[in-house]
Amino acid sequence: MKEITKAQEEILKALWQINNGAVSDVLDVLKEPKPAYNTVATVIKVLESKGYIDHKTYGKTNVYYPIVTKSEYAQHLIKDTFKSLFNGSLNQMISCFVKNKDVSVSELEELKQLLEEEILKQKSK
Repeated sequence: MKEITKAQEEILKALWQINNGAVSDVLDVLKEPKPAYNTVATVIKVLESKGYIDHKTYGKTNVYYPIVTKSEYAQHLIKDTFKSLFNGSLNQMISCFVKNKDVSVSELEELKQLLEEEILKQKSK
């Protein structure tokens, strides 16, 4: 996936929210201060050229829709962050959150359960 700017990400989030729509529909769901119509249209074209969205034409109106899911984009961001900030070390990444107390006991227990299940699955292969 190609890197996108924060402005492009906001437009993509708007499209995930509405599923599909014309430029005006995207503009309607954006937060204040709203960018100009032409700005939104330009950002949409850039997202389309980067392969994040596509469109169908109905008469003179283009209706845009995301072709990259929120989950796919999130995985891309996490993998990129994992590689760049934590040198590909899962231990460094998890330690960063755990040592800074950003993780609750219940989240730690869920993580422990997930890890135990994965260990059992991999050992049985």
